[in-house]
This record gives sequence, C-alpha cells and structure tokens, in this order.
Amino acid sequence: MLAQLRPSVRSGRQAFSCGRQAIASRPLVRTQAYVEASTSYAVLQQAIAYAAVLGAEGVYTRTQLPEGAPGRPEVVPIAGGVAGTLIATSLVLANNDLLFTPAFIVGLLTSGAMLAYCVKRTIDTKQDDTDWPGPKAWPAGMALVSFFALNVFIQAIRAEL
Repeated sequence: MLAQLRPSVRSGRQAFSCGRQAIASRPLVRTQAYVEASTSYAVLQQAIAYAAVLGAEGVYTRTQLPEGAPGRPEVVPIAGGVAGTLIATSLVLANNDLLFTPAFIVGLLTSGAMLAYCVKRTIDTKQDDTDWPGPKAWPAGMALVSFFALNVFIQAIRAEL
C-alpha cells in the first residue's frame, strides 16, 4: 500500500503530500537549497558576536599572560578564527541561496578549529591556585563559546537541508 506522492510547493520548499493522482500527471518541481530569513539572521547575529568575543578574548588574554607563557594566545590562529568567521558572515550577508552552504561550512570549520585551539590552550595553561578563577578560565570559556558557535553552524546546515 504505497501512497502516491504529489508535489506541492509551500514556503519556498518542496513538500510532498499524499494524493490519489498519478505522479506523471503533474510535473515535479526541482528543489534547491533554501534558508529562511530568520535562520540567516540568527546565524549572522551569533557569528558576528562570536567573532567579536573571540578577538577580544585573544587580545585580553595575550596582554595578561607574560611572553612565552604556556597557553598564551598566538596572533595567527586567533586572527584566522576571526577572519574565517567574518568570511562566513559576509557570505551569509550576501543573501544568495548559492552561498549559504559554503558560508555555513566555512563557519563550521572555523569554529571547530577554534574549539580545538582553545581546548589546547586550556590544557597548556598552568593553573594558579592563588588566582581565582585562574588563567584556565579564559581559554576554557572560549572553548565553550566556540562549541556553541559550532552548534550554530551545524543547526544552520541542518535547517538548510
């Protein structure tokens, strides 16, 4: 008992509903990637905030830790993370259906790389028991924020599919 599928276009997406008509009687509509405006605005907003926090934390922690201290952020990885996130946001801002997938993939890769880098910084940083919350708090907090940014881009890719 297979129900026959008939296409019906709803909200710019291809949706199928069960019907009694034969498939050949109505032409199928070719589907393309589609991202709702609310999704693109949410990704844009959160990615811009992530880039700002990532850069600010890198600058702040770099000024607080002495030169050569383990876990001190390096300029190149942090600048690469900010630049990669800004590239992703500019591709989303272009509001072109063909650029949403590459934008989300760039954001996914960038936030994943920053998550790994912040975890490495957290492990490398020496804990000082006299200083609360300690020097590990900043890279660990940024690892958590990077994890959230990673999830933003994962959810954006899922929403597109």
